[in-house]
Amino acid sequence: MTSFRALLLFVLVLPVQAQDSLDVTFRFLPDLSGAVAQPIVQAFLPGAFNDWGQPYVSGVNGARIANNHPSRMTYEAARNEYAYTKRLRVGSAYAYKVQYHTNTNQSSGAGFVWTADPLNPVTVGQNGDSQVTIADPMVFQLAREQEGTGEIRAVSASLFTTAPITALTFEVNGVQRDGLPHFTTYGSGPSGLLRFVLPAPVAPGAQFKVTATDSRGRTITSSIGTIPPTVVDEKRPAGLRDGITYDNATRVARLSLFAPHKQYAYVLSPQNDWTPSPAFLMKRDSVNADSVYFWIELENVPLMMPFQYLVDGLIRVADPYSEDIINPGEPDYPTGKTEHPVTVITGPLVIPVSGCDAGPYKRPEPKDLVIYELLLRDFQDAHSFNALADTLDYLKKLGVTAIELMPVSEFDGDLSWGYNPAFHFAVDGYYGSRESLHNLVQEAHCRGMAVILDVVYNHATGQSPLVRLWNASPTGSPSATPTPQNPYANVAAHHPFNVFNDLDHSSPATRYWLDRANRYWLETFHVDGFRYDLSKGFTQCTQGGPNGCPNNQGLWDSYDASRIYNLKRMADSVWSYAPDALLILEHLSQGTEERELAAHGTDRGHPGFLLWRKMMGPFNEATMGYHNSSNTAGAYFGAGGQGFSIPNTISILEDHDEQRLMRKNARYGNTGPDGYNVKSTATSLDRMKAAGAFFFTLPGPKMIWQFGELGYGAADDECLPEQDGCPGSRTGVRDDGWAYRGDSSRYALYQTWAALMNLRKAHPVFTSPQTVVELSTAGATKRIKLSLDTLQVVVVGNFDVQPRDVTPAFHQSGTWYSFFGRDMVEVTDANAALTLAPGAFQVFTSHFLGYAPRNIVVGVDGGEVPSEMALMPVRPNPARAQATVAFALPQAGAVRLEVYDLLGRRVMTLLNEMRPAGQETRVLDVSHLSAGLYVLRLETASAVQTQPLVVVR
Repeated sequence: MTSFRALLLFVLVLPVQAQDSLDVTFRFLPDLSGAVAQPIVQAFLPGAFNDWGQPYVSGVNGARIANNHPSRMTYEAARNEYAYTKRLRVGSAYAYKVQYHTNTNQSSGAGFVWTADPLNPVTVGQNGDSQVTIADPMVFQLAREQEGTGEIRAVSASLFTTAPITALTFEVNGVQRDGLPHFTTYGSGPSGLLRFVLPAPVAPGAQFKVTATDSRGRTITSSIGTIPPTVVDEKRPAGLRDGITYDNATRVARLSLFAPHKQYAYVLSPQNDWTPSPAFLMKRDSVNADSVYFWIELENVPLMMPFQYLVDGLIRVADPYSEDIINPGEPDYPTGKTEHPVTVITGPLVIPVSGCDAGPYKRPEPKDLVIYELLLRDFQDAHSFNALADTLDYLKKLGVTAIELMPVSEFDGDLSWGYNPAFHFAVDGYYGSRESLHNLVQEAHCRGMAVILDVVYNHATGQSPLVRLWNASPTGSPSATPTPQNPYANVAAHHPFNVFNDLDHSSPATRYWLDRANRYWLETFHVDGFRYDLSKGFTQCTQGGPNGCPNNQGLWDSYDASRIYNLKRMADSVWSYAPDALLILEHLSQGTEERELAAHGTDRGHPGFLLWRKMMGPFNEATMGYHNSSNTAGAYFGAGGQGFSIPNTISILEDHDEQRLMRKNARYGNTGPDGYNVKSTATSLDRMKAAGAFFFTLPGPKMIWQFGELGYGAADDECLPEQDGCPGSRTGVRDDGWAYRGDSSRYALYQTWAALMNLRKAHPVFTSPQTVVELSTAGATKRIKLSLDTLQVVVVGNFDVQPRDVTPAFHQSGTWYSFFGRDMVEVTDANAALTLAPGAFQVFTSHFLGYAPRNIVVGVDGGEVPSEMALMPVRPNPARAQATVAFALPQAGAVRLEVYDLLGRRVMTLLNEMRPAGQETRVLDVSHLSAGLYVLRLETASAVQTQPLVVVR
């Protein structure tokens, strides 16, 4: 074979007629491998019939087959093919692949590629293995060979049989030719290879067919798929962008597909009954081999018309810039007409006039961010943008300034976290329409809250057009991997934490696509910014050599100039049209790199990058009651060796990737004297209040994870699976936490955090980078001191499991205000110790900033323990919706707090567990009780007290 180019042919086999075995010869044509950068020096055929080439070379990750392994193929120089013969049982199906090497260095982890068989369109399993079912007779691995012009020069195919071939015809455009003179048997058996060189090259559009009959009278016919058409080469109209340009007035659609190394493309749609036809053959604008565009202008295109591209007669693929997708099995999918997702032609968003009257919206500055991360799938049963829009007041009341939505672009399947993206421009229909997302953003802005999208630009699934157009399976199987010809994706991952298919952020194609994606979401939906998932992967990891550093986390974590360049370039593009857009990195890298990224653009008035800082570890140690690693200072952006001079680290109390604090409290919580037990739900909730006090009061952006404000996460159907005894799948569906709003002790946590967040929003001392911060947070007792202008704040807390003295070290003597104690405190000795019960905390301010709600319990006020049990009168009384119940305990013990009607029937249990000594307040929800007189009953081991309660309607 000289300069011919081989393309796949479809294979048809007869049903099995005999139980026997056949010697099957597999061919591998280097021209099909896609290995254009380096020549192939050897090839192997690992499969189910030879233990997949194992054992692999010791110490080489990625399973390189040893040079002398029996699965090695024999190179046939005359045909420029590799061959491998194996005796296989008729009627059995075998999975296999090809591994080719570009060097013979067995000690290197580079130079080898796994690929599906380019001559076999049948793939199976999540790894995209090729599969062949053995029949007698069978035609296998048909190929057509073309010159550079696309003209067909020759056709070849393997025929396998246990009986001699008696007749063999080769049909070209309906004209039959005798194939036997061109048939060469393999070895001494009847099986062999037909290679028919045409008398003259045939123009594209010709039709071929091979028919073989053996001495038993069995006949098999194989047709050779679509033959490439003649493509018109013509420059794209000026200004035409990749993707879909639709004119709503004229109903003209202009489509442009970037597809280097491809020969031709058709548009398939209802307009041609999903069948390739000349009028829908796209023109080609070929700048060079690495820059090829196919484009077309279609008239009379209705809105919402579905379409696909058919590329090289084999790959049916949706547009990479699709804004709306229909998947197989969904309503309106053209079932029976095509396969794989289809693109929907969309017009401009139809946006209803908002009823918002909150004045002009201004994006929050990084210092003012309190982000609420949520997974829409698990946040509400309705899992929709509209349902979330109806819930925004709950988050506004909490004090949230921004919502971060886990990925909502089109991903594989429905029940997903969204980190398996297939179409990065399309809103996943599981959550609603494009219009409903826009409405959600608009409603959030009406309430002064930003909306940040979690986006996944490190990788794409095999269903993505960025991958399927250039993958190892000629039919574009979603499970196959990219080839070196792919302008977007790497053949293999270039860093140790990659999933799916790694995107190459040094590629001009990827950069163009990425900039388009950012701008689309910002300008179409007016979102406020992005959280870039796995941002440290925006690199080719060049420190590790030409194949990156997929197995060396040390190299990946080290300073990477190419990664910094990629991120800065992207940010500059965004800030050129959205100068205050918020760009958050899940980077988790070394301080030198993160500080450089945080400062980027700030000298030009841009926010700079914001970097994740995970703080759940030390905070959870504190809430569990352990203190070897419970220093919470990192919640302040300027603290520690990773300290920043600007407030661009987002301190995280919980996120979707880490275990819930309440789960660890419940499983591993410490115990103290007098029955104090962190594993108790009520005790754990109290300690979560204290955690909030030391989290939200520190300057710098903050983030919490959905329902953390209600103490969610301890139960088996709430926690993060695959750790801490939590069952299920890591990304599996979890129950929502809305029922906890009716639990007074959990709602008290919501109220505590809300009081802290809203205090933070109202007073710059909690957010300003100029605030002077003094921290003493390493031990069981913790203290924060803040000072800005004339306002000082002192936060003290006891995270031990027994009473402790803590020194507030007030800035000065005089009058201070206890925010949660709702009282003035006259300080005569600024260094006098204050006794705090376990889990107790206080927030003191030098100026009156208001008081927290009355029903929030922060421990024993001043550390005083009551001398006797007391159940205080209910307030208000009568009550319509809620009432406040306070009680005091002289010592720790089992407590029951219940409500009874006048017939002596228990209608509600507020508390039934061990409680520490001190005074507590609970919120009693009476909204579901009928009007009338009730009795509130407090019972301990030594006493019972009651109070009347009147409910009115």
